[in-house]
This record gives sequence, C-alpha cells and structure tokens, in this order.
Amino acid sequence: MISSVSSKASSSTSPLPPLSPLGRADTEVVEEQKASSVTPSLSLPCWATQALCNLASSEMELRQLREQQVAEAQAVARGVERALLGAQREERRLVERVGQDHRDLQCRLEQVQRDNAAAVRVGQALVEKRLHKIAQLREQIKKTNERNAEGSKNRDEVGPTRDFLLRGVKPKDGVKFWGEKNEAILPELEEDSEQLAPVQVHLVRQFGKQGSGRADLTLPSGIHATSQGQLFLVDCGNARVQVTDQCGNVLQQVAAQNNEQGGSLRRCRNYFDVAVNTKGLIALSCAAERALHIFNRHGRLLQTYGGAPSIAGLPRDELEAPRGVTVTLKDEFLVTDIRKGTLIAMKLEPKTGLRVERTVVTGFHRPYLVTSCLHSGLVAVCERGSETGREACVKVLGPDWNTLRILGVCSAMGPVLTSPWGLCIDKEGAVLVADWAVQHRVVLYPPEGTGRVVVTEGLSSPRGLALLPSGLLVVSDSMHHCIKIYQYK
Repeated sequence: MISSVSSKASSSTSPLPPLSPLGRADTEVVEEQKASSVTPSLSLPCWATQALCNLASSEMELRQLREQQVAEAQAVARGVERALLGAQREERRLVERVGQDHRDLQCRLEQVQRDNAAAVRVGQALVEKRLHKIAQLREQIKKTNERNAEGSKNRDEVGPTRDFLLRGVKPKDGVKFWGEKNEAILPELEEDSEQLAPVQVHLVRQFGKQGSGRADLTLPSGIHATSQGQLFLVDCGNARVQVTDQCGNVLQQVAAQNNEQGGSLRRCRNYFDVAVNTKGLIALSCAAERALHIFNRHGRLLQTYGGAPSIAGLPRDELEAPRGVTVTLKDEFLVTDIRKGTLIAMKLEPKTGLRVERTVVTGFHRPYLVTSCLHSGLVAVCERGSETGREACVKVLGPDWNTLRILGVCSAMGPVLTSPWGLCIDKEGAVLVADWAVQHRVVLYPPEGTGRVVVTEGLSSPRGLALLPSGLLVVSDSMHHCIKIYQYK
C-alpha cells in the first residue's frame, strides 16, 4: 500500500517530460508572431514616422479649413440675407419716395391749376371792368354828341364841338370831357377817383434803438400782435423775443436757456418769426437751426420741431427749413417750409406743446412769411423769387386752402413786388405787404381794385407787419432797429 501511494505521489510530483520538437516549434512560432507584430512599429524608419506626422497635421489642417469654410459660408449667407433684406427695404423706401414725389407733383400741378384759374378769374374781372368803363365812356360820348346836335342850329357847329370834346381829354386826371363853361361833362368813374385820392398815412409813434439792453433792439424781424394789444417782437440780433405794450414798455423776454452763455452761440441763433395762440403757446422759428421752438407763456421751452439729423438723406421730422409762422382761425400754428415748399398747420396740446394734428398744404415755391386773418380765415403767403424765372408774389388762400388771388405780379392790379417780407390782412380783407424794392415800402392791396403804396418814407428793410386791435399798423424797421406804428386808413 505504501509503495503504491508513494509511487503515485512520485508520479504526480515528478517533473514534466521535455517538450517535443513539434511543441517547441509551435511556441516559438507564436512568440515570433508576437515579436514580429511589435518589432515593425518600433523599427519604422525616420521618413515613415515623419510622413505619418505630416499626414496627421494635414488632416488637422483640412478639418480646420473645412470648419473655416463652413463658418465663412454661413457668414456669406447671413451677409447675403442682410443685403437682400436691405435691398428690399431700400426698394420699398424708393417706391414710397417715388409715390410721395408723384403725389407731391400731382398736388403741385393741382395748385398750379388753381393758381392759373385764379389768375384767369382776376384777368377776366379786370377785362370786364375795362370793357364796362369803355362802354360807359362810349355812352357818355354818344349822349354828349346828341345834346350838341340838338343844340346846334346847323351842322357846321357840330364838328368844332366834337373836336373841342376830344381835346378836352386829360389822361393824367382821369377821363373827362369839358363843355363851354369848363364844367365836367363826363365825371370820373368811382374806382379811378379812389385810386387817385391821396392816402392819409402818418406815423403815430416809434420805439426802440440799437443795443443789447432790456429795451433795445437789434435787427428786429417778425411781429405778432395779440388781441389784448401786446406785441411779440423777434429781436434777431440779440437772439430773443421782446414782449412789449403798444408804447414799447418791455413786459417779458423769451429766449432759449443756453442763450445766457452769450458769445457766438447767441449770435448764431438767427430767430426769424413768432406767433402766439390763445392758449399762451409761443412758436418761434429759427433759421440757423432749421427748427420751430414751442415755449409756454412763461418762456419755458416745451418742444422743438425740425432741426433733427436726417436718416438716409430723409429728415426725421416734416420740417426742413421753417420760416414764417402765424396762428389760424382754428388756433393752429401755420408754418411755412421754404425748402419743401409747403404750409403745415399744427394743432398742439396746450400744456406740453405736443403735436395732436397736422395738415400739409403743398404746391408753393419757396414760401417765406405767412399771415392769417382771425376774422375771415383768409391766409396770405409770400413767395420768394428765384433766378429760374419764378417771380415773387403773394398768394391769398381761402379757408379751404384754395388760391383766391395772386398779388404783386401784374402792374395793372397794383405795384409789382420785388422782395416781399412781412404781411398781414385787415378785417376788410385788404392785404398789406412789406416790400424791398428800389424804395423800401409797405403796399396795400384792397379786396377789390388796384393796390397802392401806403408807406414809403423812413423805412429801411421792413421785415415784419402786424395789426393792433385798434387797426394801427405795426412795422419792424430792421436797419433802423426800431418799431414804427402807423395809421394807414
């Protein structure tokens, strides 16, 4: 038993028999395969390693280039999209601009047609009046000849009488025929006698002198007279508005807040015209700023219209170059824009000065100053002449903005205007115009008949006109730096 166990143990613990050649060969093959799979990666030549590195770097650069190309393509797509949107916006803007220009041109053509119709009506009325005068003259001559024929005893006495009648015509004194007793056989027509009647105009008072003091004026411009008789005077040289009574006593001064700095800022203001409505709002146009300032009754600036920078060549506000300003029968501010050739009626909120409504009237050529009659609702606008052949004139408009009369272009209807500035309309509908011609003067155009000069002496560059409640005419004598008040009727 022991021997058997020991034999088993010895057999179990005995070393393994040596591998056969075939078994050794298989092991070596496996090891050689493993060695062959590792050995080549470690034994690559330098050029192969460099080639692998170059390939990896090229792959990275290609990936970066692809990402850059994708980013650039996206940027180009976004740029194209923005350009397309911009082109569409520009197309819409151009279409709107063309449409607006077309509408403006159509409105101007309509205004020209209305102006031509008004001119035709005035011309026809003038021709009819002349024809009526000729008919009256012919009838008077016929009656005179009949009376002479009846009183003559023979035909020889009729011829000398007719010659004597023809010699009795006096062109300078109107149309008259004189008989043997030197008495007027054909009386003057009423219109001719009114034209030849002397005009009773005299200076009531004047106030102001050149300077920068409280009661001084320098180059006064626009004037507005309230229903209480207060005068709002644009003191252009001092960049302020003087509020005075009829005797020149200063009641208040209105100016922009930064005007207190003085110097060049004060001089560059160039205030132009002023108007005040019944709510106490003060509208002051500034030619240098191309803006309309709105103040309250205490002189505090509330709003500014115009004067804003343009966007794509278009102004932000509808006012580009405001000049004249007045108050209408509806208590709206009426502003002329010399650059756009428009009248703009603005209804403002009384406390803030914000615009509530506006009405734009087109068809004017360089409109300058404007006035409105608070009794009849008539509006008068003076237009500046130009080198292109457009003559200066004054257009009288009805409450519906239709042109009723054109003044200052026909010598048969009154003095021809050269450089019209301030203007006003009295209760009877007569239009008074301050004109700079060879003589600086004030011209009156009655509602019917021929206009005439009412003031010629003592004026130098009259710029503003206004009418006091008493009917007195107020004139700003700019180069004499004073205000003159006349009784013109």
